[in-house]
Amino acid sequence: MNEEKLCNAMELIGLFSSASFQTRPNRFLANVKLENSQELVLVHLPDPGRLKELLLPDSEVIVRQDESKNRKTQYTLVGVKTGSIWVNIESIFTNEIFRQEYHKLEKLNNLEIIRPEFTLGGSRFDFLMKDKVSSKKELVEIKGVTLVDNQIALFPDAPTKRGARHVKELGEALDKGWNAHVVFIIKRKDATSFRPNEKMNPRFTQELRLAIHKGVKVTAAICDYDPLKKREINIIGEVPVKTNSEPF
Repeated sequence: MNEEKLCNAMELIGLFSSASFQTRPNRFLANVKLENSQELVLVHLPDPGRLKELLLPDSEVIVRQDESKNRKTQYTLVGVKTGSIWVNIESIFTNEIFRQEYHKLEKLNNLEIIRPEFTLGGSRFDFLMKDKVSSKKELVEIKGVTLVDNQIALFPDAPTKRGARHVKELGEALDKGWNAHVVFIIKRKDATSFRPNEKMNPRFTQELRLAIHKGVKVTAAICDYDPLKKREINIIGEVPVKTNSEPF
């Protein structure tokens, strides 16, 4: 992606510090210890997913200091280290990663963005795009992925009626003559394939299978995230999407 743009945007928001995760009082808050400090600090957690495989006691994390009079917390937890890699958990940047990097994705590199947050009927989709040659319009929904198990990226990591509804609505849009696409942005680099998390959310898995059968396209992309030295996150490749035993 244009790393400088995203890097600069993040730096304008605030300063980054290393910390260690301690506890999670609720979905949107965490207690951490800042580097070289034993004092507990309450921070905002921007990903409401379970994150139980990532947020382990004393896990190394990155927090960003945000200066705003309207905030209840001074810091936001933006990254978690697992093994030797970093995972970005700041949901707000997922669509921005796609916006700046989608040209790297094979099924989307001939498209261009018309507008974000496009409403069709009673449904709102992340992006409206169109083919540069045919001008055929395409609805695109973005899903951020943080869970990887045995090199398999899984979505969702918590039950989501909203996610299942979005996929179903994309399938319905096909019936009205639109093209449609779901893009899973895996915000870590250690996945070799993607699967819907059927154990966690059978409904989402069912809707995704039905959507693919109807013709909705699906892409999964892995990212390299370096919050310390480069302060960058960018797409580095695609991985197969599997809903049964074979990739689509």
